[in-house]
Amino acid sequence: MAFGLVPRLRDTSSDICVISTVEDADFLARGLISELEAHGFADRIHFTCLWNDKIATEGVSLSPITRQYVEEFNPNDAIFVVVKAIISGACVVKTNLTRAITFSDPKKVLVAAPVMLEGAETRLQREFPSSISSKFEFLHFAIDNEKNGEDVVPGVGGSLYELLGLRSRKEKNRYVPQIVKEPRNRLYGNSGKAFA
Repeated sequence: MAFGLVPRLRDTSSDICVISTVEDADFLARGLISELEAHGFADRIHFTCLWNDKIATEGVSLSPITRQYVEEFNPNDAIFVVVKAIISGACVVKTNLTRAITFSDPKKVLVAAPVMLEGAETRLQREFPSSISSKFEFLHFAIDNEKNGEDVVPGVGGSLYELLGLRSRKEKNRYVPQIVKEPRNRLYGNSGKAFA
């Protein structure tokens, strides 16, 4: 996936903010960041990790953010790379992207996922005004069109939390990714980071 991103990042000197959920941080986001660093973007990459809960009420799904880790960067004119292992209803991506753009004006928003459910791009674009959605670019390996309950088929092969050893949605929100605790702290130290 990083190879698809690289050409889209070369024509600018903007900061790059990789935005990930906690469950994708040590796996998908870390791999993406490592590849981008290997392609010469290390000094421009910044990381945001968000912990989402999930609430379904009266037919509406919400994914409130309960914690966040944000590295300092210039959010105006930056390139946001929202990475998620699988995008189905796009609720989590919408919530996380809304948080990221609340106080910023990104140049471009790259939404990257190995797997997306058919229609996820359109659902996500409808959630934002055209001034934002016109900046979206999508990268994926597969588009699936079937669901079995909560799981997209074949998707990632089942429930992401269990597959990653995080057991459940509740348990994964207690997890602090290694990418937050170790490598990024070595680069940036503990100053100026939000972790609540």
